[in-house]
Amino acid sequence: MVPLFSEAFGFEISEEKTPAIYKVVYRGVETIRLSATEPKATYMRTRPYVYFNEPTLVPQDEEELRTNGSYPSGHTIKAWGMALVLCEINPDAQDALYKLGYEWGQSRVIAGFHWQSDVDASRLLAAACYSRLHTCKAFLDDMKAAQKEFKKMKK
Repeated sequence: MVPLFSEAFGFEISEEKTPAIYKVVYRGVETIRLSATEPKATYMRTRPYVYFNEPTLVPQDEEELRTNGSYPSGHTIKAWGMALVLCEINPDAQDALYKLGYEWGQSRVIAGFHWQSDVDASRLLAAACYSRLHTCKAFLDDMKAAQKEFKKMKK
């Protein structure tokens, strides 16, 4: 996911080239992603392709995901979370980043893995978790370091 977001971000994001940005993205998005664990286990909502007994656009993933709940969408949570984190570092890239984050979620509906409501709720969940991260000193320190690194890159 990081290489695609790197393009929208405007700079390559990697552990080697942008360690501070990579760190805040990795830790922030992973924290946001964990918010889906309990709801997925609790609701175990049947995925659309299973419900309708129809193939998806990615047949190689069907068997693995058949027993994994549809709600919330982990892919959407990660993509929207990544867009939120990266927009705070590079606000000038927000249009491209939010577009990519949005489309990533929509692709899960189009492919047949999620209901639209799964994706909509996942964006809301990611945004709520992202907001909560702003009460965490470690995240704020990571974000400050990432923003400082980004300013040096822009020069």
